[in-house]
Amino acid sequence: MKSDRWPYVITDPIAGHAAFPRFLNEGNLDAIVGLYADDAVMVVDGGATIAGKDAIRAYLAEAMKDFDHIGLQTLWQVRYTDTAVFRSVHTLYFRTEDGGLVEVTASGIEVERLQPDGTWLFIVDHHVGGAALDSDPVTPD
Repeated sequence: MKSDRWPYVITDPIAGHAAFPRFLNEGNLDAIVGLYADDAVMVVDGGATIAGKDAIRAYLAEAMKDFDHIGLQTLWQVRYTDTAVFRSVHTLYFRTEDGGLVEVTASGIEVERLQPDGTWLFIVDHHVGGAALDSDPVTPD
């Protein structure tokens, strides 16, 4: 089924999960943002919550300035009717001013929801939601 929203058609939640690192490694910000529902929320390092595609776009555009590449592995997926929950481990590589790479590894929780047009979009993306908590849990705003 073709979506009128953007040129990529994600009709399987696993394909959406796999598309994120591919689009990020390509530097395709429009395609990445297209993976999110209009009302999606993203929880980033430090527990800050951003909501909506415009905020997600702004965050990712800033994060991608020094970005080099990502490796992402889906650890598990649970699907129930119109919702799919993922746990992932990802390693991000960022360029330093001297040309080196900094490696950051974390475990995330992602949730996709089936849309009326048959496509799947992210509604929750918690970059470190799958990590062990060393202190009190962070509650998003």
